[in-house]
Amino acid sequence: MEEKIYFMPGDVVTLKQDIPYKPTMIVVKKETMTIRSNGVPNVSEDYFKGIRCRWFTSEGVLQEAIYNTKDLLKVEK
Repeated sequence: MEEKIYFMPGDVVTLKQDIPYKPTMIVVKKETMTIRSNGVPNVSEDYFKGIRCRWFTSEGVLQEAIYNTKDLLKVEK
């Protein structure tokens, strides 16, 4: 069984995929989506969407995206 890895705000991460110019990113927060049950008042559930990350491109433009935890690797200091 694969060990679970938890990402916290401020962690430095990169993509697992071997692609050219892959960014080194900072974890901003865990993203969830709230879904309300139809017909049942005051009942809602939070579903995990992914990890929001920010990084700068080589041109200095700030980028932001949500990634699945399976696509991210922590960068060791």
